[in-house]
Amino acid sequence: MSNTPRPTRNEQREAARAKAREMRLAQKRNDSRKRTILIASIVTVVAILVTAVVLTINNEVNNPVPTAATPANMAFDGGIKIGKGLKAITDPAEQAGTPNIIVYEDLQCPNCRDFEVPNAAQLRDWVSTGKYTVQIHPISFLDGNSPNQYSSRAASAAICVANGDPNKFFDYNSALYSHQPDEGTVGPSNEELATRAQSVGVNNKPVLDCIKNGTYQTYSQSYTQDTVFKRYIPGTKLKVDGTPYIVLNGQHFTGNWTNPAEFAQWVLSTTSK
Repeated sequence: MSNTPRPTRNEQREAARAKAREMRLAQKRNDSRKRTILIASIVTVVAILVTAVVLTINNEVNNPVPTAATPANMAFDGGIKIGKGLKAITDPAEQAGTPNIIVYEDLQCPNCRDFEVPNAAQLRDWVSTGKYTVQIHPISFLDGNSPNQYSSRAASAAICVANGDPNKFFDYNSALYSHQPDEGTVGPSNEELATRAQSVGVNNKPVLDCIKNGTYQTYSQSYTQDTVFKRYIPGTKLKVDGTPYIVLNGQHFTGNWTNPAEFAQWVLSTTSK
C-alpha cells in the first residue's frame, strides 16, 4: 500500500482550479497568437494592395494609357482641317474665310479611293496654296467587308497621325488609299499601317505605338455610328449616308467623283455662288 497521503478535498479543489487557470491561460495565449497572425496577414495584404496601386499610378503617369476621348486636332466636328502648306489647322480663326471642302471617307471604301486617286493632285494644289481648306472625317462602317476590320483599324491609324503628327495627315491619308486592300481581302496589319506611316515621315514613337495598338478603333466606330450617321452635318440639312460624302458651302456633291474636271467645275461654281 502506498504511504503517499491522499489529497484532501480542499487540495483537490485547489488543484482543479489551478488546472482550469492553466487551461484558460493557454487558451488566451492561443487566441492571442491567432489574432497576431491574422493582423499580420491583413497588414501584409494591405501592403501588397497599396504597393500595387502605387505601381499602377506610377505606370500610368509615366506611360499614359490612351483613352477614347476626342483626339487632338480632330476638333472640327470630329474632322481634321488641313490648310495652307498642307498644315493642320488648330485655331478655328485660321483661314476661317477660306472655302472649306468637307470629305467623309472610309479608308476601306472603293468609291473613296476612286475619288481620292484622280483628285488628289488638284486637292493638294488647292489646299497647299491656301485657295481652299479640306476637312477630312475618317469614319468606319465597312468592317463587315474586311476579314480583319481594316475599316476601323485604318481610321484609327489615320486618327493617331492626326492626333500626334497632324502635318503628316494629308500624305498618310493619300498613302493609305494608294495601298487600299480589295474588299473582302485581309487588310494590312496594324504593324504594317505603322510602317506605312513611317514611309511618309511619321517617326514619332507614341504615334507609331498608337497605330500598332489600334488606340482609336473603338472611338472611330462609335463616332461613325453614334454621331455621323445620327445627325445632320452642322449648319446643313444633310446627312451622311455613304462615302465619299463631299460638302462645300452646304452643298452636297452628287456628280461623278472619278472625273477631276467635273469635280473642279462643281467646286468653282459652288464657291462663286
